[in-house]
This record gives sequence, structure tokens and C-alpha cells, in this order.
Amino acid sequence: MKELLNMKYTATQKYILYICTCLVLSLGAVSADTVVFTKPDSADWTLEENQDRITDNVWITRTHVQSIFNIAQEEGYSGNNGSPVGTLWADTTTAAAVTASYTNFVDMHGGGPQSLIGDTVSLYLPQDGLYFDVTFLSYSGGNTGGGFSYSRTSVALGVDEPKMPTVFAVSENYPNPFNPTTTFAYELPVAAGLQVRVFDMSGRTVLDHNEGIKPPGQYNFVLDAAGLASGVYFCVFSAGSFQTSQKVILLK
Repeated sequence: MKELLNMKYTATQKYILYICTCLVLSLGAVSADTVVFTKPDSADWTLEENQDRITDNVWITRTHVQSIFNIAQEEGYSGNNGSPVGTLWADTTTAAAVTASYTNFVDMHGGGPQSLIGDTVSLYLPQDGLYFDVTFLSYSGGNTGGGFSYSRTSVALGVDEPKMPTVFAVSENYPNPFNPTTTFAYELPVAAGLQVRVFDMSGRTVLDHNEGIKPPGQYNFVLDAAGLASGVYFCVFSAGSFQTSQKVILLK
């Protein structure tokens, strides 16, 4: 190697070496696959070229009106079904996926999809376990043809990420007794929203909280009982068909 570095090169050889070095460095910097998708105004949404076929389960498109939907699983946009079906979105980059709250597309943008233009949001496909950073480049409003475009970059959470949970679980809170806050660690094996309800000894609901839909992973929930009196309470945790309860003691 030392002899190679000490060799004298012609101008042409130096140029070739420079190009090769740039290619190696650029290849080494590539860490994700990016796709730019465009559905033009008034384009036929039933044609493959006007659908972003991300997986076998998710084909994103849009009719001439309304919002985007998943034509692989639904015939058109439906606010009641949380279109696009099979997708969850968070108003943040995927780098913050562990702490982000995922929901449907409309709830994520708050009814104004054009406000997303230029912003990067996170897309999660729970059926496939895939994450993407999506940057909206355009989004036609009203009844102007249903055009939209975005760049979509696949994001790997990394081989060093902790192993995903296989069952729902809620750990015992710490501290207990507590005043006025205590923390529960919980695990989600699938995307779900954790609901926490707190009951007093008479069975009356004194607190009701929904954590919002989150991707599979490990999380913490902090119970703030500042507005409650000292006493014994029961915390009921629900996520889908999973339910468990724990007794906590508040001492002020």
C-alpha cells in the first residue's frame, strides 16, 4: 500500500482515481432506498402507474377528489375506516418512531393535507413491519383532479434495536406508594393504542387516558395523580383484547 501511495500518477490517472474514490464514498453513504411517486391531476387511479405499490398489501392512490386511500384493500377513500387502510402515520420523522404516536392519515394532518408539503412524516405499515420517511412534494386541493406526489425513503430501525416484544405486558409501577406521579413500563407486540383507566375503591372512574396508537415496542406511561386524594386506586390497562389491572397507593 505504501508503494502505491508513493507512485507518481499522470493527470489522467489522478482523475480516474478521484472518480473511483468518489464512487466508493457515495456507495458507502447510501443507507436507504428512496422512491419519488407522482399521481397527476385527473389521472386514472385504477392504473398501476398511478398507484404507489409499496407492498402487496399497500397501493396508495387518490381519486379526483377526497384524500388518499389504499386501493389494494379498499375501493375508495373512507374516513370511517381510517384510509389509507393498512397504514399508520406520525407527524415526525421515523427517527422518532419509538416515542411517536401513530394514527390514520387524516388525523395526522388535521384536515389540511396541503400543509404537509415540504414536511417529512413517518409512515408505518403494521402488516409488513416497514417504516418510511415520506416528504410530500405536492397535493392538489379541492376538486382539482386529485394529484399528489411525495418522496418515500425506507428506514431501517437498525440491527442494534432491542428485540420486539412478543406479548402485551405492563410492569409494576415505580414508585409505589407514590406522590404524585408513578411510572409503568409496557410492551406492545403489535401496533396498538393503550387505554388507561383509574378507579377508586368505590368503582368510580377518576382518570381516563389514551396513549394513542404506537408501533410495536417498549414504552413508559407516567400516571399523574396530582388531582386525586390519598388512597388506594386500581389502574386498568387495555389494548385490543388485552387487559390487565394493578393496585396503586397514593400517599400525600
